[in-house]
Amino acid sequence: NVGGQTTGYRLDPASGWLAFQVPKAAAAGPQTLTLRGAPQHLRLNVLTVPPGTDALIYVRPDAAKTVQAEYTRRLQALSETCAKNCPAEVQTVLKRLGTQPSPTLTPITPPVKGQGVTPGLAARVAVTPPQVIRAPLINLNTLKAANLTQLLNPAARPPAAPADSICSALAGTVPTTGLPLGQVLTLLELLFAGDLQTDPTWSGHPTQSDAPYRGEKPSTVLQKVLKFRSGSGKGVTIHILDTATSTSDPFLMNGDINYYNQLYGNRPYHGRAIGEIAQAAASGAQLNYRQVCEKDGTCSTLKTVQALCAVAAEARRGGRHVVNLSVGGPNPTRGLELALREVAALGVPTAASYGNRDDCARLVAGDRCNHYPADWTRAFEFGPAVTLASRILRPTMLLSVAGWDIASGQLATYNRGVGNPGILSEAPSVQAPGEFWLGGYPYFGTSFAAPVVSGILANWMSCQPGVPLLPLITTPGQAPLAASVVNACP
Repeated sequence: NVGGQTTGYRLDPASGWLAFQVPKAAAAGPQTLTLRGAPQHLRLNVLTVPPGTDALIYVRPDAAKTVQAEYTRRLQALSETCAKNCPAEVQTVLKRLGTQPSPTLTPITPPVKGQGVTPGLAARVAVTPPQVIRAPLINLNTLKAANLTQLLNPAARPPAAPADSICSALAGTVPTTGLPLGQVLTLLELLFAGDLQTDPTWSGHPTQSDAPYRGEKPSTVLQKVLKFRSGSGKGVTIHILDTATSTSDPFLMNGDINYYNQLYGNRPYHGRAIGEIAQAAASGAQLNYRQVCEKDGTCSTLKTVQALCAVAAEARRGGRHVVNLSVGGPNPTRGLELALREVAALGVPTAASYGNRDDCARLVAGDRCNHYPADWTRAFEFGPAVTLASRILRPTMLLSVAGWDIASGQLATYNRGVGNPGILSEAPSVQAPGEFWLGGYPYFGTSFAAPVVSGILANWMSCQPGVPLLPLITTPGQAPLAASVVNACP
């Protein structure tokens, strides 16, 4: 079973390897892999990415020459070793990759000299996010194969523990046309364990599925449903990583969307709408649009990592910053997690959309419905625990924002996992209103709840230290955000 989906398996007669096809309906992202009759419970990361997606690699600067010089030789050497004991499919991938030149590597961010590091802002409930801990560029258990250590490293010395941040890495693309992307990613990490990490080059954000507050401005909705007085966010920059640039937003929702039994066709914009909602909550904050997604909604892994590294560079120069990521997908891309840790360590919080119900469409009981980066929220917790209403809570630098229904005053039905019995998913960390009218169109979904939190964070940071504790309030009829946080500034 892959999640809740069943598939047959067999022993490959030539190699003795266990072989199976991932079910076409398998849910994307990390899923439990269970072999009937066997005791082990494994994890399999199911990739569902656009056809023709290439492999993205991140390489430590001190390993760049090794990767480029050894790329072809190691692929060919492993291909020769595999000739007798690897399945034919794996041999084909190795041979095809071995005919390609080594990938061109370019820095994710150009080196910057002579700049000090601005200490991260102290957290509201005690300690600062750790400044000295850097997320390692790689952390995986190297696959074992007969004679592989001697084959690839005659000195038999383990790779040194990496100390570079993701923002100092070099990146390159490996074409995978006609090859299974998952095998390519796995083989490259096997050959260069400790020197590189891999991701798919593309991911994507979720599509959006008597209407309340029809035609009202977002600021008016916030005033009515959250008792929001006003907020400036002065001195804080909100970075919108989405479909928009500072001057345009080419995104278009093709077809009709149904909002309260009325159809709205070809709704424009995504990132621009995010920015307008954030500005409604923090009118004095500066918006910095960074386009990481194309007009069809596919989002570049590398552009997202580069944008976050640019935010980190700005944070080192000073000022206060918030990141809004109303994008995401089921695959836990490593570069994204490491880059988010880079900005978190500098005191920069991120508001990420929780994911919508249509993310879980066609899944069955037992499948896990994933959405990253939101599902990493608890891995970004820090500081001492706080007891609130018999619950033990910690602040987090990565908020997973679910949508709150402004009509019913409770968790909205468009949220991921709602109305999907038996489907597994992580809980969000906070709720916020997720329905607004802009330019005569309704914008609803967790994408549009996240910028409410981004604006609230900007307001808080303009007059308070650190980041606020934002618990998940689920009592129907009760506002999802505490008034002490919403109206924290005079």
